[in-house]
Amino acid sequence: MPPRFLTVGIDVGGTFTDLLAIDSASGAVKLAKVPTTVDNQAIGFMAALAAAGADPATLQAIVHGTTTTTNALLERKIARVGLITTQGFRDVLELGRRTRPQAYGLRGTFRPVIERDCRLEVPERMDADGKVLTPLDEAAVAEATKKLLALGCEAVVIHFLHSYINASHEKRAAEIVRSRCSTAISRACARSSRPRVSTATCW
Repeated sequence: MPPRFLTVGIDVGGTFTDLLAIDSASGAVKLAKVPTTVDNQAIGFMAALAAAGADPATLQAIVHGTTTTTNALLERKIARVGLITTQGFRDVLELGRRTRPQAYGLRGTFRPVIERDCRLEVPERMDADGKVLTPLDEAAVAEATKKLLALGCEAVVIHFLHSYINASHEKRAAEIVRSRCSTAISRACARSSRPRVSTATCW
């Protein structure tokens, strides 16, 4: 078996695949840029190794990154997604934190990752300590799911206020949504106390 001495960093983008290979023995650095093979990204990765003259048998580590999912999101080449959120917080995703083209005033355009008609609210509320202030309205979750499916949503994100400290409402809502739609995503795993940021991490 040949010695393993190459550490490779690979970045698969929407257009190009970039590779950086470092020889831990000599310190030599090799670079390569090849077209991304969209149908099978592994082909582009192997082509980048070949372009850099890197023998796969000598790899000791691979560090992989990709922007393809981010690109698909920005270019709106993803599934139609719906959002179920805490009553009163439907527009947090769109308002953001001064991320609009014009921070003040009503000029400019901004297209949120989930359109407003696909962002629905249900009664429920936790406080910052995880205490239930308003019980989850399960019937409202079921009705919201029905509406989102009727709108053509292929996936549903569930994002409730303060679920980072108590995810019980999100988990129950996910169960209800999954009984009607197999692609429900609870963002409780994001563990962020900022609604806009943690909603964005659902992706």
